[in-house]
Amino acid sequence: MSTRVYGASDDLVELEGDLNGEVSCYQGDVLVAFSDGTVLRIQYGKPSLAGVWQIIVLNQGLMYDRFEECHGEDGDPYSDQVFFVDGKLKAWAAKIDTDDDCVVN
Repeated sequence: MSTRVYGASDDLVELEGDLNGEVSCYQGDVLVAFSDGTVLRIQYGKPSLAGVWQIIVLNQGLMYDRFEECHGEDGDPYSDQVFFVDGKLKAWAAKIDTDDDCVVN
């Protein structure tokens, strides 16, 4: 089973598949680093689509598979998505420009 990363609601980043969990953060960009070397910057609200989650791939690791862009607020999910190939991953997350850490649960 692969892993999928996407935004949900207005304060959650979901990880679903081989790695299951969520990053609970509110009001701010989040960096998520994966054990394969992939690094994502995730924020709620694209410059042209305020109600869509934006994912920026800063680095593609060994298990990175693909990126799917969301083009509208009526998308399901209303988020860009990143997919990984099958395998065990670990993830760490932190909010940008704050002292608050986020936890991947």
